[in-house]
Amino acid sequence: MSATHRPDPEPLPRPRGRWVTSYARHLFLTDLVVVTAMVLLAQGIRFESVFDVTIAGMSDLNYWAVSGVLVVLWMLALAVNGGYDRKILGSGPREYHRVVNASLYLFGFIAIVSYLGRLDIARGYLVLALPLGLVGILAGRWVWRLLLREHRRTGTHLHNVLVVGSRRSALDLATRLRSAPDFGYRVSALCLPTTGIGPVGPTGDVGGFPVIGDLGDVLAAIRSSGVDTVAVSSSEQFGSEEVRRLGWQLEGSGIRLCLAPSLTDVAGPRIHIKPVAGLPLMHVEEPRFRGPKLVLKTALDLSVAGVGLLVLSPVMLAVALAIAVKDPGPIFFRQERVGRAGERFRVWKFRSMTVGADRVVDQARSTAGQQHEVFYKSASDARVTPLGAFLRRTSLDELPQLFNVVTGQMSIVGPRPLVPGEGAEIGHFLERRMLVKPGITGLWQVSGRSDVSATERIRLDFYYVENWSVAGDLTIMVKTVKAVVAGRGAY
Repeated sequence: MSATHRPDPEPLPRPRGRWVTSYARHLFLTDLVVVTAMVLLAQGIRFESVFDVTIAGMSDLNYWAVSGVLVVLWMLALAVNGGYDRKILGSGPREYHRVVNASLYLFGFIAIVSYLGRLDIARGYLVLALPLGLVGILAGRWVWRLLLREHRRTGTHLHNVLVVGSRRSALDLATRLRSAPDFGYRVSALCLPTTGIGPVGPTGDVGGFPVIGDLGDVLAAIRSSGVDTVAVSSSEQFGSEEVRRLGWQLEGSGIRLCLAPSLTDVAGPRIHIKPVAGLPLMHVEEPRFRGPKLVLKTALDLSVAGVGLLVLSPVMLAVALAIAVKDPGPIFFRQERVGRAGERFRVWKFRSMTVGADRVVDQARSTAGQQHEVFYKSASDARVTPLGAFLRRTSLDELPQLFNVVTGQMSIVGPRPLVPGEGAEIGHFLERRMLVKPGITGLWQVSGRSDVSATERIRLDFYYVENWSVAGDLTIMVKTVKAVVAGRGAY
């Protein structure tokens, strides 16, 4: 059954979105300053004085002129390759990818023209200009992205979104958008297939989101809410015919239309869209747990663990001495955990609890009122010693697990190693987790650490197993350092 379309001849108001224009303008000016500075720096490093470049059959040109032309061409290349496309500004990897492509295309073009035109441009000058300029542009955009994220956390520089779809899918999409403000979307309202909802206006809310219309009220809801983005989630009532008509109605309004498939928790690299019989079919590649990717991950683990043990050995020695002095007893805590393919191993940690604390875990669960929780973690666990609380807050208690990584039992990044029997009641949870090695850090540790709910932790573990990559591991490592320094959610 499709949604009833209600004619709405009034033109849609154009969204304000002034921050996007301002942000793009600041990016352009920053790129211009950086490119100019780096090109002139390359010229200064390569030449001690101003030299001329000879173009066959033409008068000599000064290198200052060459640098000026290079700056102009570089800025044009960024613009032509979508470096200022509003859809990717502040997105991170996609934005950086376009900057890299634009720069490489430009210098490849210059190399071809120089060869065919017999231009005697110093290769050292170009070899210096490319990396200096590229690194400078990426650094500038990274700084602006950090500033954008801070703005978004304070509730500004956001895209206001109207979510349209079935009750379940729309609420799921809205909840996910609300949980990730860094991506820049703020859900303003929902349009759901509710009956008897009446005219557009405050008709109640679902999950904390106001419902301002049904599936036939979309245009009126757009007008009343002033959104700049419409996100359509999967719904039988709002099918392809309604989506196509909505796209036509939004043409020229400046309001973006997004489609959210029912497929969730699958990362972009595994998804490929291929048109078949006029339909954009989404192909999902199966996750890979062997081959070159796994070899690279193992090499990364051994490198990071080896360097970590070498650099952090004085810190580990200091922690061991502190435990011996402050809390007599074993320095290390060893416990059996479940690894890849169900392999049992003993995990090493600095002891942060009283001796024998693991034997009274059921009592601790009862005291904290978590007898039925899947994962036990309490911010007021009486078994944790004062020194142990500091070690947990700074994650210093985890350092001995570097030995588990060196011996091949664990990885630097992965799902946390579980105690035998933990999480067994969750369907497919253990068998999927066992496809990869457990890790010292992982997605849920950088998403709130101990403050992450059990449901979200399970989802994040599934997500990592299904979508892991070496680049993703490096990103998680960097975020781990930030999370440890910030000290949020650690206990």
